[in-house]
Amino acid sequence: MLAIVNKKIKFPNKINLAMEKSLFLLVLIFSSTLLFITCSPKIFPPSPNEENKKELINKQATPNQVKGGDYPNVKPDLNRKLNEVDEPYIVPNGPQRGKEKPKSRKTQIKKNDSSQQLKYEDYEEINDAVSNGHPILPEPSVAENGMTIMTTGNSWMSLSLDGGQSFSSVNPTTIFPNDYGGFCCDQVLNYVPEYDLFVWLLQYWSSDGINAIRVAVQNTQEVRNSNGTSWTYWDFRNTDLASSGNLDYNDMSFSNNFLYWTSSIGGGGNRYVIRIPLKELQAKGTVNYQFTNSTQAFWSHVTQNGQNGVYWAGHENNSTMKVYSMMESDNFYSWRDVNINSWPNNTISSIAANGKDWLQDASWKTYIRAAAVSGNSIYFAWNASSDSDFPQPHIQIVELYRNNFALKNQMQVWNPDFAFAYPYFEINNQGKIGMITAFGGGTFNSSSGVGVWGDFVIYYPRLSSLSNNNYGHYHTVRRSGSNFSEWVGAGYTYENDGTILPYYVRFSH
Repeated sequence: MLAIVNKKIKFPNKINLAMEKSLFLLVLIFSSTLLFITCSPKIFPPSPNEENKKELINKQATPNQVKGGDYPNVKPDLNRKLNEVDEPYIVPNGPQRGKEKPKSRKTQIKKNDSSQQLKYEDYEEINDAVSNGHPILPEPSVAENGMTIMTTGNSWMSLSLDGGQSFSSVNPTTIFPNDYGGFCCDQVLNYVPEYDLFVWLLQYWSSDGINAIRVAVQNTQEVRNSNGTSWTYWDFRNTDLASSGNLDYNDMSFSNNFLYWTSSIGGGGNRYVIRIPLKELQAKGTVNYQFTNSTQAFWSHVTQNGQNGVYWAGHENNSTMKVYSMMESDNFYSWRDVNINSWPNNTISSIAANGKDWLQDASWKTYIRAAAVSGNSIYFAWNASSDSDFPQPHIQIVELYRNNFALKNQMQVWNPDFAFAYPYFEINNQGKIGMITAFGGGTFNSSSGVGVWGDFVIYYPRLSSLSNNNYGHYHTVRRSGSNFSEWVGAGYTYENDGTILPYYVRFSH
């Protein structure tokens, strides 16, 4: 290619030899740069401006171990308010950008059967968790490695050793010491295949101004051998991370080398992200962890499938996002404002089949709930209201370029006859986005179902028999730990007697 370029360059007779050599070098550098840009498969965020980055804080945590589940059974205090906020953050309206009309086909609701493109590989109702679960807010999470599957809710853990054919409850208060103000809630699970680690995050109430997040790990065989009662764990207290305020509302993901988890301290506007080397967790010794200062990403979840880092975001207004990043090779985190198309930001409300407004408290819950990375794209999704273009509350999704954080696409999960809310994403090894979401309104009571982005269908295993005025805070979908092309999910339905029925589902596409 360089020879062809050189043949086309004709220098005037007056240009001397030195200048001719300089021009040749310039062409060589320019051509090499084009070749590098074209061939390089890696996409990294640009170096942030100095004022838009901050060094991570470094600390250590020492391990503890438990085995046998011999602690006394303590009933968690479910009467305390969950995710309490003094003043809920209502996203302000920003400059009008773009058009708010739907950018994608309307999403349908269907009961899953064998004729569909999305296939349920397994579905199991977790009946033993109903009596122990929070009557209104189950908040299930899931982690899976083949025959070994863990699911949690606000106050329970259920374990399957036969690939999801049956589950049995294991009370968390009998596994771990009931420290601080006692165990409850906002549990999160994950499985890290490369390190064969089940990771279990538990939250503990405050006592004398101190509460904690407990991160416990164990390999698959020991989970099976101990019936889920053998763990090494580390406690991260609120006072280790901030001067005051309780840790609350958690999420977790992992990259090639780090476990990431996030909590708010003293309200949703103070979002912290913590990372721990996976090798140190696997070694089960002292861990050297790093964490951010408070970030203004109200109650945000962190990206799944991060590989070389993690992203999270908050709404500055309904047409501007503040997007944060923490790359594996950096000892700092950074942020920048990103312009997106305006989204409907009115009061959120949806009347279910039994007459209850199942989204009664959702108007301040427009924070980033689904976050994932696929190839050169970052995806964020959140609850949005109805307006003249969207007859029902729905889910907004943005796709950003990883190299410059510019808006690539903005889509919606919507239907004119009923509402969607509370999305959660995960990416399989084919780059497809698996999701779990809630739906309700019109002829539906609030229920949950799973799907794959691009099908414009959410499939449900069963429908709720009733709705409450508060659907819940989250549910979970994960990439399967044993088959990376599949997903596992943890959802739930509300039953006629007022209880909740959690379920486990494994699905493929």
